Amino acid sequence: MKILAPIRAYDELEMLAASGAEELYCGVVPQEWISRYGGAAWLNRRSPKGGSLETYSELRQLVDAAHARTLPVFITLNAPYYSAEQMPLVVDLAHRLSDEIGVDALIVTDLNLLVRLNEEKLAAALHVSSVAATLNSEAVRFLLNFGPRRIVLPRSLTLAEIESIVNDVRGQVEIEVFLLNDGCAFEEGFCATTHHHSVGAFCTSLSEMRAEFEWNGPVFRSRRENWLRRNLADYREWVWYLNGNGCSSTPKGLPYGPCGLCAIPDFQRIGIDSLKIVGREAPALKKLASVKMARDIVDRARAGVPKLHVIERAIALRETPEHCRSGYMCYYKVDGAR
Repeated sequence: MKILAPIRAYDELEMLAASGAEELYCGVVPQEWISRYGGAAWLNRRSPKGGSLETYSELRQLVDAAHARTLPVFITLNAPYYSAEQMPLVVDLAHRLSDEIGVDALIVTDLNLLVRLNEEKLAAALHVSSVAATLNSEAVRFLLNFGPRRIVLPRSLTLAEIESIVNDVRGQVEIEVFLLNDGCAFEEGFCATTHHHSVGAFCTSLSEMRAEFEWNGPVFRSRRENWLRRNLADYREWVWYLNGNGCSSTPKGLPYGPCGLCAIPDFQRIGIDSLKIVGREAPALKKLASVKMARDIVDRARAGVPKLHVIERAIALRETPEHCRSGYMCYYKVDGAR
């Protein structure tokens, strides 16, 4: 059960390693991609502006320094799909990342790309992104035909569903789950929108839209309208939590937002291989705070601290128990957490 941390620059490596990161993942958008496609077509699931490294030289520096600290580095090639024109460029990029730079794994979504890279027999392992929406063990078994070492499960799965998947495929593939930060109002693998750096996510904007209610049948009773307005208010509150509690933080600077800290004892019991902290594009201090929180709880679980004590510590780290009690900030509902 390792802590997987996001990184977007070589300068972030030392602080993340010192704070307890045990694996790293990042994106790279080389100049040849930008020259051909500009910002219209994303190479991975983050905007080229601020979410990825931009040069092979910095990536090589990062990978070499991470390996010196025995930290593996994974690269995202996880756009939902690539066109026929784009595929040769992406495959060539995968070869360079694996053979020349020495990244440890490539995180992919597009099934065509997964098939191609499996046939190429790269030195780098293949991880299937959560964007592939692997929602059950049958989907995992299908993907195993194409050689992945790891499957990243979507945020929407419950602890019971995750445990069932792990039990069904134990020993056949590594399983990674989300731990901290960004949420998704929809199932990400079924969402065709993007998180553009200037307009934000569609789901967040949708929650702020003005709503008027009309009725074409019998009289639209005020009680029904009030019920619909309460439902909309609840949706807006939920999206506010998904969006990092309005992109806010605790008085000590620890980030709010979707959280699975209370589930760590269960993940250890289930046999999860990796705990993912979201936020390649996030400020360095948010990454640092996230890794520190995760390491605090992981160390307690590894030391055998009782589950309820670990949960109490996780809630205390959040500093605002009312957010935990709401249930909206939880990736996973955990007995004893509220």
